[in-house]
Formats: sequence, structure tokens, C-alpha cells
Amino acid sequence: MSPLVKKHNVSVDRMEFIMKNTSKKSIISFLVAIIGVSMFCTTTAFGQSEEVKEKSKPEKRTKESVTKEDESLLSVFEPLAISASESTVKVQSGSTQIAVGTIVDTNGLILTKASEMRGELQCRLPNGDLVSASVFGIDTENDLALLKIEAEGLSVAPLKPVSIPTRGMWLVSPTDHDGSLTVGVVGVNERKIPPSRAFIGINMENQVDDGGVLIVSVEPGSPAQRSRLRPNDVIVKIDDLEIRNRIALVEAIGKYTPGMDISLTVKRADEDVVIRLTLADAQSTSRMNSRSRQQNNMGSRLSRRGKDFPRAFQHDMALDAKQCGGPVVDLDGQIVGINIARSGRVASLAIPVDVVVSVIERLKTGEFSPVKVYAERIEASKEELAEMESKLEASQSEFAESEKGYEDSAAKIEELERMASEIAERIKTVKKERVTLSRKKRVLKSKNSEVERAIRSLKRKLEAIKSGKKY
Repeated sequence: MSPLVKKHNVSVDRMEFIMKNTSKKSIISFLVAIIGVSMFCTTTAFGQSEEVKEKSKPEKRTKESVTKEDESLLSVFEPLAISASESTVKVQSGSTQIAVGTIVDTNGLILTKASEMRGELQCRLPNGDLVSASVFGIDTENDLALLKIEAEGLSVAPLKPVSIPTRGMWLVSPTDHDGSLTVGVVGVNERKIPPSRAFIGINMENQVDDGGVLIVSVEPGSPAQRSRLRPNDVIVKIDDLEIRNRIALVEAIGKYTPGMDISLTVKRADEDVVIRLTLADAQSTSRMNSRSRQQNNMGSRLSRRGKDFPRAFQHDMALDAKQCGGPVVDLDGQIVGINIARSGRVASLAIPVDVVVSVIERLKTGEFSPVKVYAERIEASKEELAEMESKLEASQSEFAESEKGYEDSAAKIEELERMASEIAERIKTVKKERVTLSRKKRVLKSKNSEVERAIRSLKRKLEAIKSGKKY
């Protein structure tokens, strides 16, 4: 490191001074000083001669250098996030943290990220208590959920419409109620975040003869594999839309978004089979995007839903997916949004506070409970369940008939085996009788022969007497 760089590094004494003067003006001055020093050092280093560059050797960052993760810098921002952190909770599934929540009502309503909710929900409150939570309302458009807990006197986050953060603004987020913070800068102004491409997970080709799409192979871990689609299945329908070729299939899937349920009608051998399938996000599932996904995931898992928001601004806070759902604060200490997604390695999204306020008001009405929001999916699931139960009933009936036939066959086999045993014994008896009769037959035959000889002798004697011959 050159002497000029060392000379213009921010000193520890300067850091301590700034930590004691945490007004917006002092923070901005501090940040400007850091940026100015950084730019000056960069320009100076760039202007060095080739000879100096060759003599210079890279050095590790010294303790006096400042980054967004340094405790000294985070301490400067800490007073700004005190109010917000008092209204921040950890949302857990069992003992595992899955999101951050923002208290929006003193009687136990907590705003958080909807798509991360799963399992038995609990909230770790600022006082350390762990309480059970249930989903009170869901806004699918913005991926926000309102949780209900049994608690009173909670510290409510001060949410009110403020100016939307713009590119270059510094922001801070409490990631839990213990004082942990992340700091970042707005990278992209508020905009519509388009949805990801829906994904089934098959390799296919046209079924020439009768139309439809032939599944050549199924990708591991894809919705197709989870729904037990098989190679050689032929897709002929998606919901009520007939599929004649690959182009029609791609166009049909393009009308859906990840997370939606569809019904596939496939020809399997000579049978039509209806398969329910939940579409996935191509970016987070497809093997074609594995390299990009791996790079984006470096350091932490991406959010289950990282796209498809009507309005969101982007910042570069180093959030984990489980840290979404908490407030974003500007240098005036005002909450300007709610973190909604970690969408990339250095990109996180937040919903502007004016959108959040309107969503909360809608969800508080109770008209957006999971039962109402997911009514169609629930009805479809009920129909599918009824169909499966009907198939199970038919299968159980067939099984009962088969079991009865099996028992009848077992009884017949037992009877035949008993009869065979009796016949075997009878055969033994008859064989013994046959041996006895055979011996008797030989004796009688011998006697018969003797009698026959006697008869012949008597006949000769009789003839001799008749002829007057002496015998």
C-alpha cells in the first residue's frame, strides 16, 4: 500500500468521533469522507508509474479500512434503526428461522414474507418470548403475509408514506431484535420486477402420429419428477387446452407463473392419466441455469420467490433469504420499505412503504385469509382428493374381492390337500390289498393247475373204462 493511501485512511479516532455524532448530517459527511478517500486513493494508485507499480506489493486490508460490514460503520447507523429493531421479530418454523417479521399492530399482527411460510409457525419477540403464530391474511401480488399472535402491548413499526428511495441513497435494516444490522445502498430505482419463467422439467419432442408432446426424459428434482411423469408419456392437454406440439406446450406454460398448479392429461400406454403439477421457477430449478444460480447463491440461499413484484426497489444489502420481511430505514430514521427478497448475490429487493401500508389495511379486513385467497386451489385439491379417495375406495373393493378369492382358493387348496392325503392313504391300502390278492392269485392258480391235471387224469381213466381197457 502506498504512503498516500495510508495517509488518507479513516483513522480509528475519526470513527469514534462520528459514532458520537449520529445525526443525518454527520453520517452523510462520514460517508462522503469515506467515498472521497476511496476515490482519491484509487486515482492516486492509478497515476503511479509502472516502476512504482512493479515495486508495490498487494497488502491485506488494514484494521483502519472501512467496509459496509465493519462494526465501526454499523455503529454509526445503529441509532437510526433502534425504533425499527424494537418492532422486528424472528419468524420460525419449529426451531429454524425462516424470515423476519415487522410488528404492525399492538395486538399481535406481524407482516412478513408469504412464500417462506411453512410448518408450525412461531415468532421470537423482542423480549425473547417465543409464541405460536397463524397466517391471518395473504397478499400474493406482493408476497406479503400478515401473521396473528396472542400478544398485547407490542411496539409497532412507524409505517407512513415517505419519499421513495432513489439510486445512491444509504439504507439500513435491522435483521433481528438483538441489534444486528445490515447496511447498503440503493442500486436501482423502484420499478416493476417481472416474473420468472415457469418450468416443468422435461426434455421433449413432437408426437408425430396423433399429436401431443412425447416426454423423452425427466430432469432430476423437477416438478415433472415430483409428479411422477415418465419418459414415453405423451402430454395431450394442459388444463382444458389441447397440446398438439412442442410450440403449443411452450406457449401454454408461458401463460402461467411459478407456483401455480396445472393439470396435465397424458397418454400412458393405452390409458389417459391426469396429473397435478406445481410449476417451478426456471431460474432456480432448471439445470440450464445452474451456473448462474450457483453464482447468485454464493454466500446464502436465494429467496423462494425473488421476482414478480408490481413495485420494488433494489439495494445491495447482504441479506440472507431468512432475513426478508423486516423494515428498511433511511438516514432520517424513517422506514421506507420492507425487504421482500434476496434475488441475487449482491441484489436484494424491498417493497416501498406506501405499498406496504395499503397492503396492511387490506389484510386487516380479514377478507384475504388463506382459505379465501387460495379458494380455487383448495377446491381443486378437494376435487383431486375426492378423485383419489374414489380410486382408493375402488381399489380397496377390488382388493377385498381379491382377498376373498385368495381365501377361497386357500380353502380349496386345503380341502384338495386333505383329499389328496386321504387318497394317498387309500392308495397305500389298495396297494397292500393288491399284494395280498396277488399272492392269493398265485396260490389259487397253482391249485387250479392241480385240479385241471386231476380232471384230465380222471377223463382218461373214464375213457379207458368205457372202452374195456384196463387202467
